[in-house]
Amino acid sequence: MATDMRIRGSVVAIVACVLSGAASGCASSTPLKSATTVVFVGDSLAVEAAQYLPAMVQQRTLVLKVRGGTAPCDWLGADLGIAENSLAVLSFSGNAMTPCMADGAGGYLAGQAQVDKYRTDVVALIAQVQSAGARVLLVGQPKRGAPVRADELEAGLEALYNDLATEDDVAIVDAGAAVENPDGTFAQALPCLDGESECDPSGNIVVRGDDGLHFCPGVAPYGECATYASGAFRFAKAIADAIINS
Repeated sequence: MATDMRIRGSVVAIVACVLSGAASGCASSTPLKSATTVVFVGDSLAVEAAQYLPAMVQQRTLVLKVRGGTAPCDWLGADLGIAENSLAVLSFSGNAMTPCMADGAGGYLAGQAQVDKYRTDVVALIAQVQSAGARVLLVGQPKRGAPVRADELEAGLEALYNDLATEDDVAIVDAGAAVENPDGTFAQALPCLDGESECDPSGNIVVRGDDGLHFCPGVAPYGECATYASGAFRFAKAIADAIINS
């Protein structure tokens, strides 16, 4: 079921930034004008981040439009609750499992065809948002690990999002960098942040699930994680920093 709720984020004390040296995951590449309403649209990684995002966006109304397994095409034409002076945050990691991503031959789009479909649909979704007088923040996604590693898809989406972020009123934040190693490779665990009590004896904490994609430690649930997920927190914090500090 899609999460659709409006939440007023309160000003709280949040851990300063995700990782030293990961500043690229904490800011957008182009300025965003101040927005009083933030509409967060995305898939399962967005669902996980949405547990932490409300308290991080300060005095802004947050509208969550997130549902696991979705692609940009699943949100085209939907009522996203966007109005003038809103900021739409679009976070899609590369799903192709819903009818709008079908390949017409009994399967789903993959490879370059999938990237091309994402380009068409993200462009259309941006146009839908801008037609309502809102701006767009695209969210760069984290690298995948085994068994769902997908280098071609990741490279294609990264190029796509960076390309579109050169347009007027479209910015990008590399939130994926917040859960990767300093060299940009996949990380299963990272050094603990201040205040994280779930550290192992080495001082590290799990940031990605066993499936190599999600943030929830262990086997990924369908929906929100029942335990603290450091990866989801870091991903959300990077997004919030781009919203607040721009």
